[in-house]
Amino acid sequence: MRDTVGAIILTGGRGSRLGGVDKARLPVAGRPMVETVLGAARAVAGPAFTVGQGGDAREDPPHSGPVAGIAAGLACLPDGVDVVVVVACDLPELDAGTLRALVDAVRTSGAAAALGVDAAGHEQYLLAAWDRRALAARLARLEATGGAAGRAVRALYDDDDTVATGFVHVPVGARALDVDTWSDLAGRGPVALAHVGPILAAGLDAVPEARLAPLDAVGAVLAAPLVAADPMPRGRVSAMDGYALAGPGDWRLTGAARRAGDGSAATLEPGCAAPIATGALAPAGADRVLRHELVEVSPSDGGPALVTALGAAEGIDDLRPVGEDWPAGHALAPEGATLDAALASAALSSGLTGVVVRGPVRATVVTTGDEVLPATTPSPLPDGRIRDTVGPLLGAVLARAGFGPASAAVEHCPDTEAEFEALLRHARGAGEVLVLVGATGRGVADHLRPALERVGARIVLDGVRVRPGGSQIVAALPGGGVLLGLPGNPLAAVCAAASTGRALVDALTDRRRAPVLAPVPALAGLAAPTRSRILPARPDGSGGWSVAERVRTAHLADLVGAPSLALIPEAAAGAELVELIDWI
Repeated sequence: MRDTVGAIILTGGRGSRLGGVDKARLPVAGRPMVETVLGAARAVAGPAFTVGQGGDAREDPPHSGPVAGIAAGLACLPDGVDVVVVVACDLPELDAGTLRALVDAVRTSGAAAALGVDAAGHEQYLLAAWDRRALAARLARLEATGGAAGRAVRALYDDDDTVATGFVHVPVGARALDVDTWSDLAGRGPVALAHVGPILAAGLDAVPEARLAPLDAVGAVLAAPLVAADPMPRGRVSAMDGYALAGPGDWRLTGAARRAGDGSAATLEPGCAAPIATGALAPAGADRVLRHELVEVSPSDGGPALVTALGAAEGIDDLRPVGEDWPAGHALAPEGATLDAALASAALSSGLTGVVVRGPVRATVVTTGDEVLPATTPSPLPDGRIRDTVGPLLGAVLARAGFGPASAAVEHCPDTEAEFEALLRHARGAGEVLVLVGATGRGVADHLRPALERVGARIVLDGVRVRPGGSQIVAALPGGGVLLGLPGNPLAAVCAAASTGRALVDALTDRRRAPVLAPVPALAGLAAPTRSRILPARPDGSGGWSVAERVRTAHLADLVGAPSLALIPEAAAGAELVELIDWI
């Protein structure tokens, strides 16, 4: 009977709500969605064809819609097929039993089509089984009345013949849940490490723009291009301690010395020289400056000293013209760039008293766990207790990820429901992140998820397919703040703070940054098939990187001498480049 059932799996969408990502290849629970759908289809149908980019067939023209894709798939099916399953590629909960129920409904009812209906009562036009003759007739009629390209899939069902012959509804419940957005993907359980950034960007609001003094904005991200108000330098200044010179030499040393900060009017006549300091304004008439070591000053009997250029001065001029570094109106940095200390200094040099930014993002670090004692607790420790070996260090890790300065002291939250709820209810506004260490698992003392529900928080991310650091949570808190929940093990906490923390700052500030990519030796041996790995990376002394194959999570000893972390993609091959992130 399977040979009389064919399947068409549509993979030809643009993935516009996913930023153009190939939706079919997106993994859910570690498996690309198209493979899940194909597995269900092949358990029911003999021939099964994918239609779309990289598939067995392609709609004509490409990206011309699902009806054109169904027509292309139908042309591939052999003549012996009398029932055709039509299904989208983005149904990660789909199983063979659902498709078998649709096929059986067509055969037993004699209807033109059996249509899946989800738990909310919505008809799912791309989860259906068709009598082949009815489907072919409907496609032929559409082709004769304008063609299949560009048609909405509902057009297949809005037909007199289909209505007359009838189609039946088959309840399919959660099997019809599809993935159209990053939020849909995040709702399906732990996500791939590579998708953390897009999920956070889609699920969190960026912090509002603000105008801050440049030094107050260090660590923030530009919400508009940084444009110089003044040229640099603003006046003709000396780049060296030396002599301002007018006209051809030799020169008589008759001018008054010019010091930095002296804005008084001064003029230098042709053939004359004046001492000048670094950064001082050149007197009017000066057309050159030479540093001390390039001239010789000779005394003169009864007159001014004589300044003579040495041979090494040929072609040298230490006079900086107005706007040598940049003119007024010059773009110093684009929107989306991080305003670091150097750029803040440049903003001040360009005459700016305020910059338009998002952020900086501020973190408050709170540890959990009744077994955890302050890092300074003296020995001997009580049985069953441990020192906090990661909380005091997370401020530096978060700063490297792009956060502004963390609160000075690390706070601690006891393992009680009331304390967790009080912590989450504490007012936090946009740009404020509660970084919680521990309580992200599902153990008897982990009260985080119930507390988040009670306070009305919205979980954006719950788990990442990565080790170490997979047990992590990001949630939008009432009032505009954000929770970043890290695993309790020290190494896992650092890895999650460095990777997801970086993505969180990107999402909240619209930061744009280019990843640092490098080859990693023996990559295939380091990779795992269904999850990413985060491993310590050390310079190997020859321009490359050495990556540890194995780490222990209960301490940070394996990070000694490793300034970077290598983000090993799941199922990585040997030829791939790997992203490296600095953790400290």
